[in-house]
Amino acid sequence: MSEATSLEPHWGYVDRAVPCTNDAGSCEYLDIVYHSHDLGMLYSGILWSVVIGGLLLWGLLLRSGATSSRISRTLGTMSHRWLLPDIKRTRFLFGRTTRLQVLVLACITAYLTVFSFVGIKYKTWYTPVKNMPGVYNRRSSIGPVSDRLGILAYALTPLSILLGSRESLLSVVTGIPYQHFNFLHRWLGHIIMLQAVFHTIFWCIIEIRWYQPQPKVAKEWIVQPYIIWGVVAMILLLILWLLSTSYARRAFGYEFFRKAHYVLAMVYIGACWAHWAKLKCFMLPSLLLWFADRGARLARTCLIHYRILPDGRGMFQTIDAKITHFDSDVIRLDFPNPDPLEFTVGQHFYMCFTEGGIWQSHPFTPLSLPGDDHGYLIRAKNGETKRIANTNSASTPIIITGPYGADIISDLELEDNVLCIAGGTGITFVLPVLLHLSRYGLTAGRMIELIWVVRHGRDIEWIAPEIEELRRDENIRITMKTTRDVQEAATPQRTESVSSNSKEIGSGGTSTSSPAETPAATTIDTMKEFDPEKAIDQGILPSHRPDLRIKVNDFVRRTVNGPTVVYVSGPGGMISDVRDEVAALNDAGKVWKGDEGASVRLVYDERLD
Repeated sequence: MSEATSLEPHWGYVDRAVPCTNDAGSCEYLDIVYHSHDLGMLYSGILWSVVIGGLLLWGLLLRSGATSSRISRTLGTMSHRWLLPDIKRTRFLFGRTTRLQVLVLACITAYLTVFSFVGIKYKTWYTPVKNMPGVYNRRSSIGPVSDRLGILAYALTPLSILLGSRESLLSVVTGIPYQHFNFLHRWLGHIIMLQAVFHTIFWCIIEIRWYQPQPKVAKEWIVQPYIIWGVVAMILLLILWLLSTSYARRAFGYEFFRKAHYVLAMVYIGACWAHWAKLKCFMLPSLLLWFADRGARLARTCLIHYRILPDGRGMFQTIDAKITHFDSDVIRLDFPNPDPLEFTVGQHFYMCFTEGGIWQSHPFTPLSLPGDDHGYLIRAKNGETKRIANTNSASTPIIITGPYGADIISDLELEDNVLCIAGGTGITFVLPVLLHLSRYGLTAGRMIELIWVVRHGRDIEWIAPEIEELRRDENIRITMKTTRDVQEAATPQRTESVSSNSKEIGSGGTSTSSPAETPAATTIDTMKEFDPEKAIDQGILPSHRPDLRIKVNDFVRRTVNGPTVVYVSGPGGMISDVRDEVAALNDAGKVWKGDEGASVRLVYDERLD
């Protein structure tokens, strides 16, 4: 630097002293280092240009009405057919996610893989150490590669924050609920972790092994502030990654993971800034997005619960929710709609049960229509939901935040046929769709059906008032399938035949009972006390769940005209089956020729985790 005649600026890197007065090998190495860095910033800019440009184009098309043309319908049908199903062979790795999400991840991974290495001249140099005859540094192209990995890891950080935000700007632009981005958020975290690991390993090799003399160079290198902060950032990222594994979430609990994730992410971004402040162009947006998410969440809660008293003073007030217990592990909460709270069909709220602490919140979808009193079904698991289910109190104070998610009926057209499928408490996602259609006189001329799969016939009590309202609409067919009811109880005999029941509530509210679709007789030993539910859980008795692929196919085949919209919420297996069948029923060729009946859209409730 003392011999430089000028300094050459490079965005995101230290200024370069020119002309280079080192040995020829060192000068060639520095040429490659700075050129590689400049290309890394360019490739990061291209990545963000594609992301921002794609989102703007998506939002423009979504709001322009262009999605209603024949071309867009045909393309939509084609994408549903090929991109909606799961990839069965990779389910062990990606879980139950769509081909579209895996395709997006593959495109991002391919881009990062290619542009982590292109534009770099691969060579090794042995350069003399000044004032130390016979001592040489080994310089290699893994230095530029390591820097490139670091740049791309920094560039991905704001995108990771965007994908993981509950107050999602991506949802505002695309109309896609924030929870559908969780898959990409998780896998982007894995990519950033991998990039950071190789960035650290490569520079440790260079500074601890290849640069001479050792251990003098290593000792001087490790105590520099930017390296100390780099070590801190790497440790924080490692903790973030370990806590996000399924094993850690089970061991420590989801709420601990979520709160730790928030705090560690913010501190990690600060450590990255301290490690290499010249790339703050990526860290500053990351912090601003993080604070915007938390601030908007706090503002939502205050708008619902903060009240101005007549004397002008403010007061934060919880909501008193009525508890209804059933003969199952499900409870129902009801409370008046807080003024001026508004939401749309399909959106959900996060609910905090204050008697157990204010640091936990759980997502629940209201089963009621906007403007009505709120009703929620809660299946008691462990923690707070179990405590609420076991309480003897008739009510409990709660704090709610929201709404979140998308309006799932805004795209519903007058000619669309509607099939709603739900498993257990997933009924809360599809029930408001049917209530909306029935209450506002939108059922005539459509084919509308609800298939609700529950454990027991008595579970209809959960939503008895709502079911009674739907039964008065002769255009809605309701079918209730039970998986654990048995026709005959075990008796003190050596063997007994046991099977399952189903109930169907047709138009006009008529109700019949019939054997299950695939009744099975199983020989069991009943010399000991027999519990049918435990036998089903242990696999001794079959659980008679309906074949939903057949149900979806049958519904679409029975439609006379118009496209079909399928709403589904329930266990992962149920959603996967329905996704596969919906994809198979879409036929772009027929839609292009004007057969709208070959267009089947799916709206499903992504599980919040």
